[in-house]
Amino acid sequence: MGPGLIEILLLSLLFLTAMAMLAVGVAWGIRWGLKWVLKDISRDPEIKENLKRIFNQSEE
Repeated sequence: MGPGLIEILLLSLLFLTAMAMLAVGVAWGIRWGLKWVLKDISRDPEIKENLKRIFNQSEE
């Protein structure tokens, strides 16, 4: 005999919960990674100067 209605509902709920947790984890990882990269860039004067030069070219 196959799985009953309760088992299917519980598995669906478990799957949806796992997907939601995965989405939150990925979003949190992207946020943490961007924060880390921006902190690293802000501490490097050479990168800051290159970025200023690149973005100021469009105004000329």
